[in-house]
Formats: sequence, structure tokens, C-alpha cells
Amino acid sequence: MANFQTHLGVGTAVVGTAALAIHTQGLADFSQTQWLLALGVAASLLPDIDADDSRPVRAFFGLLGLVLGFVIASRLRDHFRLLELALVWAGVWLLVNFPLRLFFARLTVHRGSFHSLLMALAIALFVVIGADRWFAFEPAFSWLVGGFVLLGYLTHLVLDEIASVDLLGNRVKRSFGTAIKPLSLRAWPLSLLLLGLIGVGALLVPDPAPLVQFLQLPGIFERLPEMLPASFG
Repeated sequence: MANFQTHLGVGTAVVGTAALAIHTQGLADFSQTQWLLALGVAASLLPDIDADDSRPVRAFFGLLGLVLGFVIASRLRDHFRLLELALVWAGVWLLVNFPLRLFFARLTVHRGSFHSLLMALAIALFVVIGADRWFAFEPAFSWLVGGFVLLGYLTHLVLDEIASVDLLGNRVKRSFGTAIKPLSLRAWPLSLLLLGLIGVGALLVPDPAPLVQFLQLPGIFERLPEMLPASFG
């Protein structure tokens, strides 16, 4: 399995190259490109959320606690004083970072469902829906957001699979085949749930016409190799 620094470095390189291509094609302005880069890099670390005490797990639940605590405290601002709101925020952060994170760790197995194509597709699909319905982004940008999350996520899975092959020792590690799999048979109830969610999500996505137009855009994929650093060629 590739380590945290490798995932972060390669994820940034891959997603950054794609973001540059999108920006130079005029499909996203500078501010939007920054968001695409940030979300794509974050997604390149996301599959390791099923590792019980990894840095991505701590970072994810730490950020989730901060955001959720802020949202709850802001909703209660008319009913409590500043000090009380700060205590609510801190309480939510503690709740998310300890009981919730520990409970999540008991439910998940490393290289289980989170290391599957099914999970990658489900997360990307609902990111598209969230960008469209909650943040009211244009359909084209919503699809771009989901696409970058999918790109970052798949980059992580590919790296883990590559790390399962010892090229110098000419051997394949026991972990080979566990990073990129269509679905997790060990966690088949969750796999069935993901299939159902994808089916429901397909009914909620914004207009797919911008996605089709993007995939048919001439030159966007041909230019990607030209933007890669020389060491990648």
C-alpha cells in the first residue's frame, strides 16, 4: 500500500494536471479551478478513511467536526450567547472525533468497500447531486466537481494496486487485487446498499448534457500528456 506522502504527492500531480487542462480550455475560472484541485486532492486521500487511525481518517473527522459544529452553532445563534455557542461547537467536534470516529472504525474494514469502484462511483455521483442541489452550482460545474472527486479517488486505488506489485523482486504481494475491485463481496450488504443508492442517485443528477459535451470536447484529453512533467513521459 502506498503511504500518505505518496498518495498526497501523486494525487496533487494528477489532479493538478487535470485542473490545468480544464482551466486552459475555459471550462472553469480560476476560483472554480482551485475548488476542483482541492476536492480532487482530498478525494485522493479518501479511500484510506477505512484505516482505523490513519492521518486521512483523523483529518476527515477533524474537518467534519469543525464544519458540523459550525453549522449547528450558527443555527442556534439566536438562542444562545457566544460562550455557549463555542461550547456547542466544541462539544460537536468532540462527539464527531471520538465516539463517532471509533464507531465508524468498528464498522469498516481496511481495503473493504471503500477500496472499490462501486464506492468511488457512489461518492462521485452524490457529490454531483450535492453540488447541484445544495450549493446550486451550474450543472456543468457540478459534473466537473464530481468528476474531479472520482479522478482523485481512482488515483488512490491505482496507486495502492501498483504498490501491491514488487517490480524489483518480481513478485506479487498478498494485497494485490484488494485495492481496485468492482465491489466488496465481504461487505455484500453495503455493496447492495451502494447499488441501490447509485440507482436512486441516477434519478437525481442534474442535466447530463454538459457531461456528454465535455466528453466529446476535441483536444482536451490529447493535451493532457503535453502538460505532464517531463519525468512522467
